[in-house]
Amino acid sequence: MGKLGKKARKFAKKNLQSVEKRNRKLKPFFKKKFAKRNERHHVGDEEKKKVEQQPKKRCQEEEFQDIPIDAVFGKDDDEVLRDCDSDSDGYLDELVDEADSDIMKHKVLSGSVLSTCCDLVDEKQSVQVLISLLNWYRAACHYGHEPSGIPRPDIYYDIEDSETFAKVMIFMLQKADHTFRSILGLSDSSTKEKILKLKNNPKWDSLKPLVKSFVRSTLHLVKQAADLEIIVFALTQLRVSIVFLAAFPDLLKKLIKISVHLWVTGEETLSQQAFLILKDISMVFNSECFDTCLISMFKAFLHDCDIPKANSEQRLPFLRDSLVELCSQDVQKSYTKASVSITQLAKLLKMALTTKNKEAVEKIHSGQYTNCVDLWVNFIAANVQDCDIQPLLYTIVQVINGVAQLIIGPRYLLLRVKCIQWLNHLSRTSGIFIPIASLVLDMLEYKTTNDGEKQEQKLEAVSTVKLPKNWLKSQNFQEQCIFSVIELLAVHFAQWSFHISFPDLATIPVMRLKKFHERSTMEGLKRVVKRFIEQVESNIEFVQRKRDDVTFSPNDQQSADTFMQLEKQNTNAPYTQYYHSIIDKALGTKKKKKKRGKCGN
Repeated sequence: MGKLGKKARKFAKKNLQSVEKRNRKLKPFFKKKFAKRNERHHVGDEEKKKVEQQPKKRCQEEEFQDIPIDAVFGKDDDEVLRDCDSDSDGYLDELVDEADSDIMKHKVLSGSVLSTCCDLVDEKQSVQVLISLLNWYRAACHYGHEPSGIPRPDIYYDIEDSETFAKVMIFMLQKADHTFRSILGLSDSSTKEKILKLKNNPKWDSLKPLVKSFVRSTLHLVKQAADLEIIVFALTQLRVSIVFLAAFPDLLKKLIKISVHLWVTGEETLSQQAFLILKDISMVFNSECFDTCLISMFKAFLHDCDIPKANSEQRLPFLRDSLVELCSQDVQKSYTKASVSITQLAKLLKMALTTKNKEAVEKIHSGQYTNCVDLWVNFIAANVQDCDIQPLLYTIVQVINGVAQLIIGPRYLLLRVKCIQWLNHLSRTSGIFIPIASLVLDMLEYKTTNDGEKQEQKLEAVSTVKLPKNWLKSQNFQEQCIFSVIELLAVHFAQWSFHISFPDLATIPVMRLKKFHERSTMEGLKRVVKRFIEQVESNIEFVQRKRDDVTFSPNDQQSADTFMQLEKQNTNAPYTQYYHSIIDKALGTKKKKKKRGKCGN
């Protein structure tokens, strides 16, 4: 057996590879093989890490990205209003005697000449006399503002005195439109389509330059005049001739641009008149100009929100309401713009909530952001009953809740109050329940001290979103905070005070208010809170008694909706009267505030 084993070893050594020799040959192969496999795994892991890290990088980049709120409408919308037109085409050509054709003329308009010209235009619609009046009118509108670079006319137009100067302007502004229509045979109700068809009318070829000259001179007057009454009067008269601008697209764009500027910067009367111009343009030229007017006004409104002004509290609501009125003319088109804008607001809010970056948070607290939300809240509230804009309602409610919870603290009390007022407004106009109790009751937990000096100003007098720190130490800060809680809850409960679920809605807020009442040391606040609790509890018992008597099932939605409808019509109900007293007190405070603002101005 030993020899056999020896022979076997010799045979194996000669003919078979040893295990070690085999291992030595295979070891490099497996090293390479597993190295490649590990390398592939390693590369895959790195790629996964890169993919996971990419959103973080994007998020970090977004931290420093200043996205304008109106950027969603793009830059192309502004280019529509570029001045494609020079300020003047010069004077209209008049008939000149051949003998005097080479002589420079100096035509002076006196009072007697003006009277004769006015009679000829009024009674006979003399085109030649109208041309002369339009040239004098142009000279009056450009007085002191004649642009350089325009060659002087062969005929110089001058006006004898200030009285004649005023009369020629008033006559042309009052009579020009009527004269144009009389010559062309148009009625006062002529549409833009009739104006566009005038190209087939031989009279239009000779009258078109005259209409253009009148409109152009009037626009120059509106743009350059310093007297407010003259500008308002010119705009009022120009409104009548808007339909003629169908033949002059460049002048129409120029009128939109001037009107938007006057609407957002002018005094109250001028701003109102400029808005009426824009409103008429949007109605007459709906398909061509509605978007242009809306976008231009929207951007001008947002730009004005960030410019501090003494009368902003009265001016911004007017600008907002007039813009809402324009949007309501074509809800379908406005819906698209509102949807894009609200989506942009949601993106900015998401960036602030995700990154907590200082710049992103300040963007949410800016006047542009809050006034943009305010604009769309009022647009939705004005049209939610008549139009299908529910998606906008749900989106804006989410945005408002996000803004209210972005930064919680007493310094942002005014912003939270505004958010809750928006939610109450949307709930009241839509008839949809929007919970606000938790947002209101959190204001009871603000940690403040009342050892500071009592401030004379009311909380509403602060124009910034973020309250000054010294306000938090004032004695009346907590009072104003609690008064805001009572007012906001009173409005919320008033909407549902006759609803079958009112006891369930009001129970927890009443419990929270009772706890605050127990720990409060300010007797004045305790009386106000106690009265509110008593009124709400009384209404809870009243609704509960009625609810105990019903026979329908909770699943019977139709019966639940008609619950206590007769009682709802009774304005003498205790809680209804209490609610009206709260609102009247709040309105009285606001009226006093407005009077103080006017006296200050």
